[in-house]
Amino acid sequence: MLFKNLFLWHNKTSINLKPTYSSTFMTFATKKMHLYGTVGFLWLSHLLVDTMIGIWPIYKTIAHIDLAVAGFIAAACAFIGEGMQIFFGMLSDKGHRKILICFGLLCAASSLFFPHVEGPFFLFLLYLFTCLGSGAFHPAAASHIGMLTEHRKSLFIAIFASGGAIGLACSQLAFSHCYHAFDGNTAYLFLPMAALILLIAFFPFATSTALLAKNKHSVSWKGIQKFLSSRELVSLYFCQVCVSSIFWGIIFLLPDILTSRGHVEWICMGGGHFFFVFGGALMMIPSGYLADKYSAKAVILTAIIFGSSIFYTFYFTPLLPPVFILILLFFMGAAFGIINPISVSQGHRLMPSHPGLISAIMMGLAFCLSESIGPGGGGLLAEYFEEDAAAKALAVVGLLCVPAFLNALALSSRQEIAPEQTVECAS
Repeated sequence: MLFKNLFLWHNKTSINLKPTYSSTFMTFATKKMHLYGTVGFLWLSHLLVDTMIGIWPIYKTIAHIDLAVAGFIAAACAFIGEGMQIFFGMLSDKGHRKILICFGLLCAASSLFFPHVEGPFFLFLLYLFTCLGSGAFHPAAASHIGMLTEHRKSLFIAIFASGGAIGLACSQLAFSHCYHAFDGNTAYLFLPMAALILLIAFFPFATSTALLAKNKHSVSWKGIQKFLSSRELVSLYFCQVCVSSIFWGIIFLLPDILTSRGHVEWICMGGGHFFFVFGGALMMIPSGYLADKYSAKAVILTAIIFGSSIFYTFYFTPLLPPVFILILLFFMGAAFGIINPISVSQGHRLMPSHPGLISAIMMGLAFCLSESIGPGGGGLLAEYFEEDAAAKALAVVGLLCVPAFLNALALSSRQEIAPEQTVECAS
């Protein structure tokens, strides 16, 4: 009788445990699917948004738009559109991330319609919508990717940033090729953007429930005051603005510099740009790992010294063969391209309670100023030179390496890593 009761109890226990093990495994698998799917969709959407951002510098060269006019359009639209990231960051911290991501993708696609309009006014409107889309997308997507983990925040943000860098790298080559292949009818490229927006709208994004509850009502003007009261955050911000101004100035003026120096067409029409941005894309994930292992300060200082040295080597050696020009552009981009994601991740590390606000300030306001100073200032300065005007204007912008280096010296070398949070599914 005793053995019979034990046998019945064992069967009953086994029957009750099987569904538990099965449901636990399914829940774990579902969470992993949502996590990897979320990272994948954010990476792909970042790639497409930054592809749209990179179209204007090459289109102004294809359409032979005056550098001062093109620089004004770039500066004004970036200042307005990217400056709105502070507002979109507040909406992001209130839980509207997915709406902002879809809205950003939709608006950013306006760049595809440049060849279908005429006149500076309509070009201004289209690029303004593109910048507004970028302003809506970046704080929402960056804060969401930063909430997926606390232990490897730099690495996750670097992975996310690499998608944007690859998109930006391919933007000029892809657009110039499609422009000639479709006889200027680039609006057809809107179809994959629309498909991605629909997929994102219905996919349940993963997030950290604990951090979501903590930060749901965290954005306020007190958060901005807290940011401004931190000497290290302010120094980090100004360092990022200076380097980003050089980075965007290079992107804006590079097609004209390469064309005036007589390089082959494919290098002028996006090839040089590809090597410049792709260098930064390849170094983003390794630099995120190095920043986590050592310090953001060490990585930023090294990048500024290395990048500025190559920058002026490129300027003072205009007659190098194409292979050496591409090598210089690759390593220049590898140095300057990593500072932005490292700065954003360090900002999240220093102020983890305000992810959307940090993304808005370190991406929105930083881009707002840098995309105005680099392209706007570079385009205006080019009017004051005659021979090799674009290169000389860019050389003046490159002097911002000095204040960038001084601000980077004020950063702390300490590393504070918060405990990792549990990732769960959230729509």
